[in-house]
Amino acid sequence: MNRQAIEKLVECWTEAIAAGRLDDFDAILAADVIDRSGAVPMSGVESFKARTGAVRAAFADIEIMIDDLIVEGHAIAWRWTLNGTHVGPFAGVEPTGRRVTLRGVNFQRLKDDRVIEHWTMVDVFGAVRALRS
Repeated sequence: MNRQAIEKLVECWTEAIAAGRLDDFDAILAADVIDRSGAVPMSGVESFKARTGAVRAAFADIEIMIDDLIVEGHAIAWRWTLNGTHVGPFAGVEPTGRRVTLRGVNFQRLKDDRVIEHWTMVDVFGAVRALRS
């Protein structure tokens, strides 16, 4: 994939989360994509849709900015910032109605114009600290 196509893929990813367009993941993820973000790797697109649903249940008015994008062959890394209004439980914190910022980074491997392997690291502690202060 060239850089322009990768930028479009990342943009589609962030728009899928912000707008709740879960079916967009079917176009950007391989059917057997591996998600290594949690303690146990998960396979398939449905885990991404479930996580997006959880994010959207916790936050409204979501805006996501891509802070950095690094492309190295079939591997990409992108640092992002999500801003949203805290409207549902998140990491054990009940809704506060406050604007919150989540920051994180995604690492992905690509094949045939789709993500085949994914890792997300999110600063949950920083967001929870902000919500509790």
